[in-house]
This record gives sequence, C-alpha cells and structure tokens, in this order.
Amino acid sequence: MDSTAGHAIKQSTHEQAEKMQTQEAFVWTKHWYPLSLEADLDTQSPTPHTLLNIDMVIWKDGERKWGACEDRCPHRLAPLSEGRIQNGNLACNYHGWEFDRKGACLANPQSGMLASDPICKADKAKARAFPVQVAQGMLWIWPESGPHAWLESAMQAPVLVPEAADPNWTGSDAVPVFSTWRANWDLWMENTMDPSHVNWLHDGTAGKWEDAYPMKMRLLDNAVDAHKGFTVQHDGYSKTQNEAGLKVTRQYLPPCTNRYVYEYSNGRVDIFAIYFTPISPGVTRSFFKFVSQNPPKGFALISKVPQWLFHNLSGSMSDQDAVMLHTQDYALREDPKHWRGYYLPSQADRAVAAFRVWLHEKAGGDVGWAKGATSADLPPKLSRDQLLSRWDRHTKDCASCKQAMATVDKIRTGLTIASAALLILALFTTAQYRSAITDSTLIELGLGASLLVVREALRKFNQNYIAGSGNVYNLRKKPATKTDIDSPANPGVM
Repeated sequence: MDSTAGHAIKQSTHEQAEKMQTQEAFVWTKHWYPLSLEADLDTQSPTPHTLLNIDMVIWKDGERKWGACEDRCPHRLAPLSEGRIQNGNLACNYHGWEFDRKGACLANPQSGMLASDPICKADKAKARAFPVQVAQGMLWIWPESGPHAWLESAMQAPVLVPEAADPNWTGSDAVPVFSTWRANWDLWMENTMDPSHVNWLHDGTAGKWEDAYPMKMRLLDNAVDAHKGFTVQHDGYSKTQNEAGLKVTRQYLPPCTNRYVYEYSNGRVDIFAIYFTPISPGVTRSFFKFVSQNPPKGFALISKVPQWLFHNLSGSMSDQDAVMLHTQDYALREDPKHWRGYYLPSQADRAVAAFRVWLHEKAGGDVGWAKGATSADLPPKLSRDQLLSRWDRHTKDCASCKQAMATVDKIRTGLTIASAALLILALFTTAQYRSAITDSTLIELGLGASLLVVREALRKFNQNYIAGSGNVYNLRKKPATKTDIDSPANPGVM
C-alpha cells in the first residue's frame, strides 16, 4: 500500500470517527422542552417567553394552532410580543408586518405587499420560527429554526413519563404543577436526584430529622449515556420508608425528564414525573405530577382538589428548596471549576455524581445557552422576600390562580358592603327604639363581625398567592437529643 492510499484510509477513518462522535454528542437545541401549561397561555394576545436564553413569543393563529417565534421582528428587531393577532397572524405593532407560525412574512403594509411579493418572500423578511407541539397538557418547543428543524423535530417525540397520562394510574387526570425558580437548571436537577436531603431540609413538611436513615444507592450498569441518561436505584432514606420496604428507581432522561418509581412491599407504586426546563442563566421552570397505583385512602380525593386550591395550600416545601439553591448557585459560580469543589463521599451522592458526569463529559459542561451566555451569568441576587414571591414564580403565569384571586377579591368586596350594611342597620335599630341594645341589634352586629372575620380569612388566602412564608425552616421544633438534654443549659432532672 502506498503512502497516499494509507493517508487516505487514515483520513477516512478519522472523518468517520468524527462523524460518529458528532452523532453521539448531546446537542441542546435538538430536543423538545416543556415551556408552559397550554391552559395558562393567552389565546388572544402574543405572550413573551424565554427558553435556553432565547427570547420567544408564543401565540395561537387563525387555525387555532400554537406558534413560536424569536421575539424580534426581522424588519427592525422590535419585540413581536408587543404585537397583536391580526388576520390570524402574528402582527408587529411597530409597522404592521404579519407572520405565520412558520415565520413566513404574509404582509408588509409599508410597501403594500403581500406574501406572494418578492419583498415578503425574501429570507430576510422571515421571522425565526420554532417547532411547537402539545403533549400531556404542556406546550413543548424545539429551540432550532429553519427547514431542518421542522424535519428533525417531526422525527423525535418529547421525552415523557407515560404513566402520568395513563388513566389506569390514580391522579393521571390532574394538571401538572409548574413553578419558575431563581437558580440554575443544573442545581434543580441535582436537588431532585438527591432524596437524602428531605429529612433535613424539609423537616416539618416532608420529613423529620430523627427519621433520617443512611441511604444505599447504586448506578445501574455503571452507565451514563449522552441521550439515554442514567438510572440509579436505592432503598428508603428514612426509617419509616425502610420499614415499609420502599425501593426506588430514579431515571434521568435528557434533557428535562425525571421519572421516579417508588415501590412499596404492600403493592403500592408511586411515580413522580418531574421536568426541569432551562429558561436563562439562573432561571429554571419545573413541571411536577404524581400518580399512583394501590394508593393510600384519600389519595384519589386529593387528586380531585381544584387546581387553584391545591396551588394555594402547597408551597412550603418548595420555599425551602428555593432559598437553599438560590444561595448555593452564587457560591458555585465563584469557582471556574464549579462542581469539582464538591465532596461526594457517600452512596447517597451517586446520582448527583452521575449527573455531573453526564453534564460535563456528555453535554459540553454547561447548558447550551444562546447569545454566548454561561450559567455563571447570574442576574442580581434576590432578597428572601423577593425569592419567596409566589406571584413571581407561579401565580402571574397561572390562569387558574389569577382567576381565583379575582373571584376572592369580589367576594371580599361583597362582604365589606354586607358588614357595613349590617352595622348601619344595627345603629338604625338602636336609634329607632331609643333603648338598650336589643336582641335584633346583637344579631346584626354579630353577623357583621362574622363577615369581617371571613373577609380577613379570605385576605390571608389570597396572600398565599402573592408571598411565601418567611419562616421557611422553623416549621417544626428540632427534636431534643441526649446531648441537648444533658447540656449545662438544660440540666436533667435529678
């Protein structure tokens, strides 16, 4: 074999290896991401959203199909989210250009031209559009544009947890719960893969300090795959769970999906479907759903609780995570090596370690943010009150909760009017009889006072939609230990 042929073979082999490596590499923009619950989207006006640091606009067109474009008009880069729906198209409010859901320019009023005219047909006149689909009640976006993106996205389905929509599972008819968090995507992924923190961080909400138990975890097949992710299994992380014979399988399915299966010795099986979407550096959106087979009594009723009520009564556990991860995020980004400053000596850390292997060895070391951003490009740090704002992280984007707030405000207004009317009536009755307070007057005053009490209770109810509890950790007193009992400050009884 001459040297030229040998060189050609080596070059061909090298090119094939590079091609295989390219095929196997994880590309952040070639996947589906859940961005919003469909029920929460505005069907009448364009709505701004962000995904992978790409500013987008979502709207519903004249065919009642969702569209997604980059939030800038190709004419002079004005925000399309400030526009309107006109003729079933997305219209820019600056100069009236119109676009369909694939980004084609359909009208240019300045030139008096329509879609068939050369100006509208030019590539530069197209808005950058992204493939969209709805699955399990969530709107999913494929964050690439161009003809290839529509072909590739059509060949790949969103990575879902199928049991979450299976009617054979109790709770499958419930709507996922979403929140928008002020911490990076990688930290939220780690947090949900780390159940050993539950009895400590969530003491008083989902666990108890004294119930904590060393957890045994193993990585199945010692395998971490760029596209299939990885799976770990572990036993219970509390004494109570171990007594119930709990066995857990945790699957990470890139880029967003976590499928956690909890199996108990009595035949009960719970599945958690948790999706985390990278919005922008320091901002993550989550979608959570829980289904069960052979669930405990009362679970079916819980799954029937109205969405607005369930959202109002829950959140304390999430408040605890939010404070911890937001602070951790800033500490983590101070060091260019980031997570390599972790010390992960126990079996309970194996899922976190596997995730870091996936992110740094299979997925480029960071989220594939647009505009050259990195996860270290954090927005300003929030105060605790800002961080715990449920309005910002949930309510402002939840149609059900906003409607409930408006309804409660109307009821409170009615109660104010009714209590004032009863007070006036009581005064009138007293003046009419010119005597001591009568039984009728007492009843009127009592009813008026009762209405004011109800009004105040409804005010506090609505407040839960706006702000979380500032007392996120001290929800339950730390149990006394032998050291506490025998300490000089708390001498034992002789």
